[in-house]
Amino acid sequence: NSMAKIKVGIAGCLGRMGQELTKQILENKNFIFAGGFEHKAHPKIGKKISDVTTIQSAEVVTNNASSIFKIADVVIDFTTPQSTLSNVKIASITKTALVIGTTGITKAQKNKIKSFSKKIPILMSSNMSIGVNLLFDLVKQAASTLKSSEYDIEIAETHHKHKIDAPSGTALSLGEYAAAGRKTKLDKTKVLDRTKTLKKRKSGDIGFSVTRGGEIAGEHTVSFISKDDRIDLYHKANNRSIFVTGALKAAVFISKKKSGFFDMSSLLKSK
Repeated sequence: NSMAKIKVGIAGCLGRMGQELTKQILENKNFIFAGGFEHKAHPKIGKKISDVTTIQSAEVVTNNASSIFKIADVVIDFTTPQSTLSNVKIASITKTALVIGTTGITKAQKNKIKSFSKKIPILMSSNMSIGVNLLFDLVKQAASTLKSSEYDIEIAETHHKHKIDAPSGTALSLGEYAAAGRKTKLDKTKVLDRTKTLKKRKSGDIGFSVTRGGEIAGEHTVSFISKDDRIDLYHKANNRSIFVTGALKAAVFISKKKSGFFDMSSLLKSK
C-alpha cells in the first residue's frame, strides 16, 4: 500500500542535520518518527528529545542503534564515516533501507558501503539538494563544451565554521563531474593546495578553494575562466531545509526498493 506511512529512524539525531530531519518528519503526515540514536559516548543519551532540543518529541535518545533499525523502514544517516560504516552493517542485518548524506567518505569506505547494497537498498549522496544535483549536470555539460586549452576550471566553496572535512564532499563531486565532462579523472587534475609547491597553473588543472565561517549552510561556485571571459555556475543554500527535503524524497524512493546502490540522480530520473 503506497499510502502506508513510512517509519523513519534518524542516526545522529542531535546533530545539525539530525535535528532538522527529526523536526520535519514529526510535522510530515507521510512519515512516522521511529526514533533517533546517537553515538555511545554522547552526553545526552537516555534523555527525552524534547528535554534537550526545541523539538516536541517524547522519544528518548538511545545509543542502541539496532533497536531503531529494527522498527524503522528507512534510517537517514548524516553522521561521520565511521558511524555510517557501523550503521550500514546493522542495516544489513535488520534489512533496513538506508539514506546516507554523510560526507568525507573515502573511496575504500564507499566501496565497502556499496558491498552491503547487495542485501539492502542504499541511497548515498554528497548533497541531497535537488538544485545541486542539477548543477552537477550543468557543470559536466559546460566542462565538455569549454575546452581545457582555453578555459581553466576553479571550484570555490564556503561553509559554516563547524564543518570538519575540506573541500566539501559536494565540491569534490562538482570536480568529478567537471573532470568527466573533459573525459579525465579528478585524481589526475585536482589541485587542493597551491602553497606546498610553488608553480604556475597547469592547463587542465581543477583548483579548489575553501572558506569556513559563521553559520553558512553551503555555497559552491564552479568558474570557467578564459583569457577573455568567465562563466560562473553558482549554488547557494539559504538554510538546511533543501537537504532535508531531498533526504525525505530519498527516503520515500528507497523505501520502495529491495536492494541496490542509488544516488540522487536515480531519484531525479524516476520522476
